[in-house]
Amino acid sequence: MCVMDLLAAGTSVLETLNGAGYEAYFVGGMVRDRLIGRPIYDVDITTSATPDTVMSLFDKTIATGLQHGTVTVMIGKIPVEVTTFRVESHYIDYRRPKEVRFTRSLDEDLRRRDFTINAIAMDREGQLLDPIGGREDLEKSLIVCVGKPTERFQEDPLRILRGIRFVSKLGFSLEAETLAAMIETKELLQQISMERVKKELEGMVKGDFFQKAMNDAYEMDLMSVIPFFNGLNKYRQRCYEAITHPIILFALAGLTCDNLAEYLAAWPFSRVERKCIEVLCHALNQEVDPTYFTYLYGEEWARFYHQMKLFIHQENVPYQVVDLPISDRRELLISGKVIAEVIQRPKGPWIQELLRKIEYLVVMNQLKNEKETLIQYIKNEMEEADDE
Repeated sequence: MCVMDLLAAGTSVLETLNGAGYEAYFVGGMVRDRLIGRPIYDVDITTSATPDTVMSLFDKTIATGLQHGTVTVMIGKIPVEVTTFRVESHYIDYRRPKEVRFTRSLDEDLRRRDFTINAIAMDREGQLLDPIGGREDLEKSLIVCVGKPTERFQEDPLRILRGIRFVSKLGFSLEAETLAAMIETKELLQQISMERVKKELEGMVKGDFFQKAMNDAYEMDLMSVIPFFNGLNKYRQRCYEAITHPIILFALAGLTCDNLAEYLAAWPFSRVERKCIEVLCHALNQEVDPTYFTYLYGEEWARFYHQMKLFIHQENVPYQVVDLPISDRRELLISGKVIAEVIQRPKGPWIQELLRKIEYLVVMNQLKNEKETLIQYIKNEMEEADDE
């Protein structure tokens, strides 16, 4: 989606709210990313208007989260999230505040947020409202908690991983007091659902500064409190730039845990993710040839396999696209029926075993996929077996 279209849609919402007599500002990641010249992918607005008022002012709205004051306004096909100024009571489940109360104060709304760099508001003229000093922290490339860091992480421990994700995304450093509070409260991450943890870890891997983020995570000993991730400590000194997809990180964790089945059952993986992790771990343990792996599972998973091998063995070999002689067993110019006719023996498991061997040799370019060549190979195999 075009940045100009996003800004135009957001500005249109601000104009409507302001025109009706309400305060309204851009806020959060959109302001942060615009100030540091990063791409903008969505627009968030905070306003003094209540959700009911917001819904009455626009033709098409979606009640995204009314209990938290959030309404999605559709400007054409562009969604703009609009949330009423609010303050929150203490958190009751390490995730949600016991009570959300709407307020008329932008300052109060900004002070409930996680990090100062996400607590900057901007009006439709581009003027900043920054009561907490988020812009200064942006200029210093620092991730700093709003208010008392320990309280922020006790409210929602996932903010610890969220902070590390921002390290990965922005390349910023964790401010000393914020880092100390992360270390102090990290055990609380064990209270967080695996779904939420998984989402933050996926975001970390996708960042441009994943190596820096992992260095911080190891310094904090975060792996010891993320279920089944303790085994990754053996890879503390490795280069994480080789990991370009979240599934590789999860497969590495699976490779190092004692019980892969238990690990796969504990995490909220999709059926495809679970199968991929299982395949990658098995292939690495069995040292499956990369060419044959490509044949069995396709190029995407082969790239994952390649990156895992590079990471584990600390190699730097570029991935090479494999030109396979066949893409499926059905392309073999011989069948079980032909084998039985050539050998003139009763059918049995030996035919499938021989086919698997032929399939492997053809894929590995050790045997040409020509009918006469394959028949001759079969005859030779049977003669050797008879001699034994």
